[in-house]
Amino acid sequence: MAREETYSDSDTPDLTQFQKNRFFKGKLMTPRDMEAEQAYHAERLHTINRFLNGKGIVHGIEVQSVTETGDGLDVTLTPGLALDGNGRPIVVEQVTTKSVPMPADDSVYLFLEFTEAAMETIPVPDTEGAVADDTASNRAVESFTLTYHETEPDEVAATPDVEIPNLQSDDFTPETLRRLLAEQCEQKQLTRGTTGPAVFIGAFERTPDGSWVPIDDAPARPVVLDSEFLFSVLVDHVADTDNPHRTPVTKEPMDVPEDVDEIMDALEGLQAQVETLQDDRRSLTRYVMRKTIKDRIRFFEELADRVQEQSGQASQLARGIVDRSREDLQAVRVREEDYEDQLDALIDPLVELGDHLEPVTTEESLENYLRAVSNLQAAVEERRSLLDQVDAHDEVCEAADSLEVLLNVVPMDGN
Repeated sequence: MAREETYSDSDTPDLTQFQKNRFFKGKLMTPRDMEAEQAYHAERLHTINRFLNGKGIVHGIEVQSVTETGDGLDVTLTPGLALDGNGRPIVVEQVTTKSVPMPADDSVYLFLEFTEAAMETIPVPDTEGAVADDTASNRAVESFTLTYHETEPDEVAATPDVEIPNLQSDDFTPETLRRLLAEQCEQKQLTRGTTGPAVFIGAFERTPDGSWVPIDDAPARPVVLDSEFLFSVLVDHVADTDNPHRTPVTKEPMDVPEDVDEIMDALEGLQAQVETLQDDRRSLTRYVMRKTIKDRIRFFEELADRVQEQSGQASQLARGIVDRSREDLQAVRVREEDYEDQLDALIDPLVELGDHLEPVTTEESLENYLRAVSNLQAAVEERRSLLDQVDAHDEVCEAADSLEVLLNVVPMDGN
């Protein structure tokens, strides 16, 4: 039976109310009912993606290379995830090479488009001539096609036209800014999702020697900004007490008080400001230290689960780091010295874990991990700033998360 057209298949989706099955005893479930059940969940997910997240790259999907063949171009993509203009996820599950016809011009703008491919052909029993075909596909896999344009797209990575009020005006209040931004956001949402569904992934041009290279001034790829990224930007902004907006600063001449009382009042005011800044710094420092320890617990707990089958000893060491980190989380206070001592004591377990990971992980990912551990050790031994040590610590956690475990490895002793 041919699949009925649904919201998920449309290239120009409109907002519609969601319809779902109503179940009751004795209900005869037909293919139409089953498709309605799938469409209900898909439509809700796609609508939320479309209006809350937008269109673009979520993770990965880099153009690794573009090479000419006898009749076109071979484009190699790295794995990743994107959302198209209809809110549908596009997954590239492994390094993939797709072919496109040879362009007439010397430049191409590459796009990914959502598709479905039928698979698992099975026989269909004929019930009194009710079916038109003897076979039908039993599954449909959500895939993608690679397409290209030879002219620059207009809609890619458009920057919203947001008007920021004059913050120095006498009538400015935080409520004024909130209301203005809310109004502009509302206007922007009226046009959300009206562009085409294809996702732009890169632009390339042919050089005189026949190779294809990225276009320097090409439009930026649209990117879906996840909550973790936006939160990190906010934390970085709040933590930058020097000059977060990088604006020119000119010192105004200080008014010199004329008598001792005025001088004492001014000093008391400055002292109060200094104490407030010190309290803010202590709060932020404690938050940053505790957040990095929580990240360490999460990443190494996941690593312990991933290497359990290949190396019980490596898994046990990773869980030991998790247990130590939980103790660190309870012990850490405002003092930066406590955090530095904890990192110093963490180096040896990290190095020992790397020794046991060598037989069960890829060489490149293990080198990245060991390099990050070495950088953390240098940061601690050289007593670098807290932010430098936090950065080095986060690199270790990211490297542990990126360790690629080898498959079909004979389990090591200790399982």
